[in-house]
Amino acid sequence: MANTITIDAWLDVIDREYLSSLISDGGATVKFAIAGDDRRRTLEGTLEHRCRERGYVFVKVDAATCRVHMPQDIFFALASELDWPLLARRVTLRFLRDRGFRVDGIDPQHVRDVVGSVAERSGLELSDVLTELRPVLYGRVHRNPDMVRAFRVAMNHLCLMTRRQGTDGDGEEQPLIDWLTGANTRIGNVRHFEVHTPINRTTARYFIESALYWIRFAGYAGTVILLDNARVLVARNPRDGLRYYTRAMTVDHYEVLREFIDNTDRLQACLLAVATDETFVDENAQKGWGIYSALRTRVMDDVRDRNVVNPVAALVRLS
Repeated sequence: MANTITIDAWLDVIDREYLSSLISDGGATVKFAIAGDDRRRTLEGTLEHRCRERGYVFVKVDAATCRVHMPQDIFFALASELDWPLLARRVTLRFLRDRGFRVDGIDPQHVRDVVGSVAERSGLELSDVLTELRPVLYGRVHRNPDMVRAFRVAMNHLCLMTRRQGTDGDGEEQPLIDWLTGANTRIGNVRHFEVHTPINRTTARYFIESALYWIRFAGYAGTVILLDNARVLVARNPRDGLRYYTRAMTVDHYEVLREFIDNTDRLQACLLAVATDETFVDENAQKGWGIYSALRTRVMDDVRDRNVVNPVAALVRLS
């Protein structure tokens, strides 16, 4: 029987070694945790609580409802959990503060018309504030090389829309949000925003990287994604209305995970925690890691202590 570590003990290490240092400094890592159903639920609740306390955005992706073998669906799941107008308001308020405008008392969580509120507090016309804001947005968002072009164009529009949300322009951003979340993937719906790139298997990785960058750019410490992939390991289709993965889909999912591991240097301030069950490491299992050696060799421990668990290993067993 392999050695185990308690959830709290493991999260203490994650908190100390990663959330408070590596991730908050802009780094990224991928961790795997083996746990039963009850322990995975406990892990979710405890991890989310710790993330909120440290100023992280927490996102849960469940293979039972999300097609985790499709990178674009992982992005859509991430995007669906984000408050895009709030992120835009946080960025806009930051730019206006940097430009010397009076922003005291303006909470982007509750104030929707950020630009109008800043103009009122500064005793200026709305047009005066926009004149200062537009070139900043163009330089630091629209032309920002750390985000893929279609994404940064969309973010630029969302920031400009903070000047009239809650008035006659309310809801103008909805086509962009529908495109980001996958509710409506038709490019024709957002073409008038000068967005021409679809979010699909080929482009999804760039949009994930851009979203993680944008979250930190908006002032959050980073992003923690808990991906529960236990459903992928189900051998036979239970026909319970939830997603079922064939062997080929499972291989695709493992390839997606392998790509996350290999591209951690491109992920901004992100912890991806994959919660799985014992079947994942069963060499004889129909859908265990043995069917995709490229992932197995990246996660397994070549050297390990007989009695002591390495809490910073790529994979741990939780008790």
